[in-house]
Amino acid sequence: MSLQFLRTLAGLPLPATLTRPEEINDLLVLRAAGLVAAVTLKAPGDQGAGEVGRCLALTPQGRAALRDGRQEPGPVNPRRPPA
Repeated sequence: MSLQFLRTLAGLPLPATLTRPEEINDLLVLRAAGLVAAVTLKAPGDQGAGEVGRCLALTPQGRAALRDGRQEPGPVNPRRPPA
């Protein structure tokens, strides 16, 4: 799932904005694994617009994962950014 989404992101012009909750969750998993540089923001207003994700770039580790055909990253907490 996440590695496939990494492939999808690699095919997009970056930075890319994501608004679907499942895409934002996948983005956070990839960020926690160190495979992408990304930020998330709460959309302004009280209309319940929710969260917006922005993928800024694939990291060198992310490009290597695609090149090597690496398996899925291990379990991570997607809400906690890497140290």
